[in-house]
Amino acid sequence: METTLNPARHRALQRYEDRTPTSRALHEKACRIVPGGVSRNTLAFEPYPFATAEAAGAHLTDVDGNTYLDLVNNFTSLPHGHGHVPTLEAATAELRRSSAVGTAHVLEAEYAAELRRRIPAMETLHFTTTGSEAVGLAVRVARAHTGRVRVLKFEGGFHGSHNEVTQDIATRAPLAPGTAVPARPASAGLEPTTTVTGVYNDPASVHTAFARWGDEIAVVVLEPFLGNAGLITAEQPFVDAIFTAARAAGALVLVDEIQALRARVGGAHMTWDHTPDLVTVGKIMGGGFPLAAFGGRAAAMATLTGADRVIQTGTFTATPPSLAAGRAAMDLFGADVYDELDRRTGRLRAGLRSALADAGLPGYVSGLGSMFNLAMSAEPVTSYRALRSADVELLADIRLELLNRGFLIMPRGTGCLSTAVTDDDVDRFLSAVGESIRVVVATSPHSQEASC
Repeated sequence: METTLNPARHRALQRYEDRTPTSRALHEKACRIVPGGVSRNTLAFEPYPFATAEAAGAHLTDVDGNTYLDLVNNFTSLPHGHGHVPTLEAATAELRRSSAVGTAHVLEAEYAAELRRRIPAMETLHFTTTGSEAVGLAVRVARAHTGRVRVLKFEGGFHGSHNEVTQDIATRAPLAPGTAVPARPASAGLEPTTTVTGVYNDPASVHTAFARWGDEIAVVVLEPFLGNAGLITAEQPFVDAIFTAARAAGALVLVDEIQALRARVGGAHMTWDHTPDLVTVGKIMGGGFPLAAFGGRAAAMATLTGADRVIQTGTFTATPPSLAAGRAAMDLFGADVYDELDRRTGRLRAGLRSALADAGLPGYVSGLGSMFNLAMSAEPVTSYRALRSADVELLADIRLELLNRGFLIMPRGTGCLSTAVTDDDVDRFLSAVGESIRVVVATSPHSQEASC
């Protein structure tokens, strides 16, 4: 399909293609057997994603020999970057014994106890392989415990692939303030659902949802920040409204900390004056290996035992190498490391704001802990509605310029720091951001590209 691009965009794309011919050939080959060329939608971007050959520390090397500072970290799941020696040694020691066992293993209870120490709200917990499983099973626990079926989530919130929560993610126009509606599917092929969608950071929307469906809502699913939507952070009145309404109605509150475990020791909810009924964690807790968990009040989690129980199983759930890797990684991710990453990422966020101001370009920088997000918006991005009005074409141009300079952030403008990222790395990134913005500002108006 032919498209009309502005000259600057065309030149940037040509530079990318000139640098990555082997990646292009591999992508074209993959598209013949893998729809879209990759099995994870988040990896796809125009004109095609480069293919990584090696990864070490904070850097990736693609199949054409180009190196990149990796500020994606497998979508926030790598606390220490690539090839972290203590993590690999712990996992390898278990691999020498077995990659997986069909029996109980001592590491399961040991790591569970460490997670409970970090996250007191998880009085008891179960491991899963993915964050999607963790949220889906936690919702099932809430339904079993309350005897209700409805889920209340918020637009823009991504909580995995389960039917109940793959709703109103990024496919619809924003809801009107103060409203709550029957959820609208964000994927083809979903079953009908009883999920309700509300407006993030809008206490009036919470009141609307509970006024209409309060005695049917089993659980409210809440991210402390919208990890896939601009890192929009929950404001205190919104959090208060959720917990107050849920407690009054007899619903549970599930806090999805799968990404937010990066923000604070024990998760972002630890700064609130409310204790969630259920918590899900993942990403960094696996140290780069597939591992997640859900837990909460012992009374609710008791639905996982007994004759009439919530059934959970999985052949590769809580494999010893993943448990060992996760525990080793998190043992070296204590409060002092959180503070250092917060300082370094705070400097990066401030540098992004300065680069925008120096260029006279409207933009909004957000984030907590070791995460940051750049949205090209003249207004503060504190709501999903504001995010949807941001200039995604301008962001895509800046990201493409960064790619051509050897810096990788997510297509949606999000990035995160691992412990392998240095202050010098941050300085180099900010210099590249300034150069990229200057180039983009000097270009002609943006035009839309076609998808491959």
